[in-house]
Amino acid sequence: MARRPEPVRKSVKDTLEDLLSGHKEAAFSGPESALKYLRRVFEGQVNLPNAVKAVAYDLMADAQAQTSAWEGCTASVAMVLKHLPDLEAEFPHGYRAHLEALTCFERGIQAHSELGQFHEALELAERAVALELGAHYQAKADSLDWAR
Repeated sequence: MARRPEPVRKSVKDTLEDLLSGHKEAAFSGPESALKYLRRVFEGQVNLPNAVKAVAYDLMADAQAQTSAWEGCTASVAMVLKHLPDLEAEFPHGYRAHLEALTCFERGIQAHSELGQFHEALELAERAVALELGAHYQAKADSLDWAR
């Protein structure tokens, strides 16, 4: 009897690189194609590492914002935030670079503002300030201060 081939086990880094490569190719055709690609990734990857999920949900939030799917965008942003500790655990030396590359804070503030959820937008801006992601988040928090 022939031996079964062992399943291919990719590292989290390789899985992330595959995701980014596939997304780049799909996004070339627009945000709708990017969303379609990301939905297929989530449907087909039962064991997608949580650190990769953080990046995938971030890409999804960006595409949803581009298509004005605000409720979906806020849900995707929530999933990114849920998986941030996993991203940090898996990429301790590259976490800061990954964090700075995420668009979830910007897109989340935008989506919550579009939905009239200004308190939630303020909370995201304050979280970005706490993570030291840039002075522009302090300006956003200041402009939303009235929502307290």
